[in-house]
Amino acid sequence: MTDKEKTNKIDALEEIQTRIGGAFGTADLIFAGHPLDEGRAKELRTLAFANNITLNEIQNISLGYLYRKNCSHVHTKEQLKKVTKFFGKKLK
Repeated sequence: MTDKEKTNKIDALEEIQTRIGGAFGTADLIFAGHPLDEGRAKELRTLAFANNITLNEIQNISLGYLYRKNCSHVHTKEQLKKVTKFFGKKLK
């Protein structure tokens, strides 16, 4: 991996971390449960794929977001399953 590729990946990870909340419902924190949330999630998946971001990195970003929102363990586990299924279609 070149220095430019590393920089792009770091920038993409920061962008995803900043925007991941848009893929979850505002009130219910359900991942891609509304068409607008799903559209934002698709944009993030495209960005992740283009910058060689792994599924594990996406899961960790999502977990951090849900943790900061004080979600219950059960809700977090359910949403991580959805995140894994959604992003797992393109990421390894």
